[in-house]
Amino acid sequence: MIKDRIGLSNAQLEIQWNWSRSPSSLVELDELAQLEDALQDVRLIDKKDGNKMMDNNGNSVLLRLSGLGDGDLQKLETTGFACDSTSNSLVCVASNPVKIVTKTMDIYMPTHFNSTNDTNIFDKQEGKVVQVHPYAWSQVALLKDVTPVKFLHQPPQTPARYCTYNHTIPALVFSSGGFAGNLFHEFNEIIIPLYLTSHIFKSQVQFILVDYNPSFLNKYKQIFSMLSRYNVMNSMANASVHCFPGAVVGLKFHSFLAINSSEVPKGNSMIEFKNFLRKTYGLKIANVSDTGSTPPVLLLVSRRKTRLFLNEDEIVDMMEELGFDVVVVRSVKKMSNLERFAKLVSTCSVLVGAHGAGLTNLVFLPAGAVVVQVVPLGVEWGSTVYFGEPAVRMGLHYLDYKIGPDESSLIDSYRRDDPVISDPMSVFAKGYYIGKEMYLDKQNIRVDVNRFKGTLVQALRLLERTTPLSTR
Repeated sequence: MIKDRIGLSNAQLEIQWNWSRSPSSLVELDELAQLEDALQDVRLIDKKDGNKMMDNNGNSVLLRLSGLGDGDLQKLETTGFACDSTSNSLVCVASNPVKIVTKTMDIYMPTHFNSTNDTNIFDKQEGKVVQVHPYAWSQVALLKDVTPVKFLHQPPQTPARYCTYNHTIPALVFSSGGFAGNLFHEFNEIIIPLYLTSHIFKSQVQFILVDYNPSFLNKYKQIFSMLSRYNVMNSMANASVHCFPGAVVGLKFHSFLAINSSEVPKGNSMIEFKNFLRKTYGLKIANVSDTGSTPPVLLLVSRRKTRLFLNEDEIVDMMEELGFDVVVVRSVKKMSNLERFAKLVSTCSVLVGAHGAGLTNLVFLPAGAVVVQVVPLGVEWGSTVYFGEPAVRMGLHYLDYKIGPDESSLIDSYRRDDPVISDPMSVFAKGYYIGKEMYLDKQNIRVDVNRFKGTLVQALRLLERTTPLSTR
């Protein structure tokens, strides 16, 4: 494919393309059309902060904008290599040519490392190795399932590692390990960070996926194809030496389901990410006022294993009595077909569910829609941080319904004055997994329908607003 031969060089856009004759076949003509499309995309690369995306540095300009702060940028300018390390993520950038041995995910480059700095990311091997677990939320429990990638210095006298493939675009290496398989964690730690880290390349970037997961790749194939013109590379299936003009390893993480415009890369927001999803999945409804749904559609996420609604039928009856057109989704398989399910969610005015991964589908709601989260005992903090605050940043209304002790199935096993009921924080103080088992894994919900009705009446009142929410 002609698009595989296009990249930004040090001085200009170069086309590594030699034909001994004029294009005469339909295949060649098709490649010419692809070439023009690719060139047009590169020409349209925006200007930011007065700096050209394409100048005498070519790829380096884009690499410098892929998640580094000012201090790290200075180091990158000086040495050709720098890492941005925060409490949640580690991203390393090489702006000089690199050789990637995909079988071992060792990355060789001419840069010397300084082991006296950033000691938290250097192996104790005389400062010659930098190891990165390319997963955005750098929690120890998650990283055990993430294959490390190593940057190594290759001295000039080292026997040459010949390039099996030469690329003219930078590489971006990330992992589908961690909590992949859970919708919240997939968006939180892979999809949103991938968008944040890669969209500056305007599709001119080669993704390399370690811990390759075919089902994960298929689930998000539309997103990958929007962010890169090139097929995602399976590092283990492509045991070769790939040479790139530069590389980014790891993904930038701002916060839970969040993009903060004040953090690097600056100038991004969750509103822009939602617009990206609308374009990716062909979602036509931008604002809830455009749904044209009378009565308004309410999507109820029904859990099947834990934190399930014990009186779900009664809840649905109450919702319908209020005038909602209720759609109950019980099948995880149905939700896993993102292209189809995103279109359904985009037509809804209200999303209701107990705290859990299913609420992540709020990313597909139109602006001005209402998210109602039913909050079980003991998970107030996580409910607010993981879904409440992100919903507002996405231009949505957010309401929570905190259940009382009598609405929790735990009341059937513990007295009202037991710390499990009266002081959940004391249970979590014994260890996160002890609290998780109690409140996330063993708790179900019996909603007080009359009390919950007041929350849904409030949702109806919010929908009466006809003007879009602020998208600041």
